[in-house]
Amino acid sequence: MDDQMAYALAEMGDFGDYIVVQSEEKVFSMEEVALHSSPEDCWVVLHGRVYDLTKFAMGHVGGSKLITDLAGKDGTQVFEASHGENVLNSVRMDCCLGLIDVSTIMDEHRISPTFRERIA
Repeated sequence: MDDQMAYALAEMGDFGDYIVVQSEEKVFSMEEVALHSSPEDCWVVLHGRVYDLTKFAMGHVGGSKLITDLAGKDGTQVFEASHGENVLNSVRMDCCLGLIDVSTIMDEHRISPTFRERIA
């Protein structure tokens, strides 16, 4: 079955055992993201995407520590507490590496706003 047929079947709601991929973006595991957990190598998961925020952190208005504290983690909850998802649109082209495999995100990978307050 070619891609065009798979898409057509997906539109009709019947794609059986086929998975239709709508993007060519790379998919990362949290294990891989966690390897990039320092201020010098800062990958952060936000809204299902993996961002390399190493350079961006240096110019962050609130200070680089607000970003680098999230390195190697899913910082979506912390991000949502002060920003809308639309803020990511300005950095997506330069910083987005791909998608996160959400099945690999465990509780220990998530940073919550209350946890953030304890480490600040």
